[in-house]
Amino acid sequence: MTNHIKANKNNTSALILAGGQGRRMNHSDKGLILWKNKPLITHVLNAVKTQLDHIIINANQHHDQYQELNYDLLNDSIDGFKGPLAGIMSGMQYCTTAKYLLILPCDCPAPPKDLFLRLSKALNENEHANIAIADDGARLQPLFGLYKTSLLPKLEFALKNEHFKVMKFVEDNVMVTADFSDQAESFKNFNRPEDMK
Repeated sequence: MTNHIKANKNNTSALILAGGQGRRMNHSDKGLILWKNKPLITHVLNAVKTQLDHIIINANQHHDQYQELNYDLLNDSIDGFKGPLAGIMSGMQYCTTAKYLLILPCDCPAPPKDLFLRLSKALNENEHANIAIADDGARLQPLFGLYKTSLLPKLEFALKNEHFKVMKFVEDNVMVTADFSDQAESFKNFNRPEDMK
């Protein structure tokens, strides 16, 4: 059954994914890497807190440092660094009252200031859709997305069956896109040390 409650600031929480191992970043915790004298996650938080009031950080290591930021903090609910979907599932399990989760990665320091606005508009105009993701004009960005939390059982089922690919999950669960081709630069992320330059 389709959930017809439209996404708004009051029924949406933001989840910043910082749960990876940073393998390509010499195993550094990407959210805590300094860029312009601040940890990457601080840049993301500054962009998100103007859009939504409730923000959660998903991290699997260095909890003491993340706790200093004074936001809700949670681990993946399954062990073994299973990737972004595990973080999204943990966020949905944690946010029992939110109808929607706005997802962002920690390694992209300048996300669009109107990310929630555009994604919620796309989702609200397509009542059969469960997920809205950003389209930067060159590629789809499933980790910049607005997800209905009612997807939790499907997400738990996917992960239980070791289906870890984010794009596959998104495509299987009625997706719409929001056009961000005018802000393609906002999706530049840091994967390797050389990207930081």
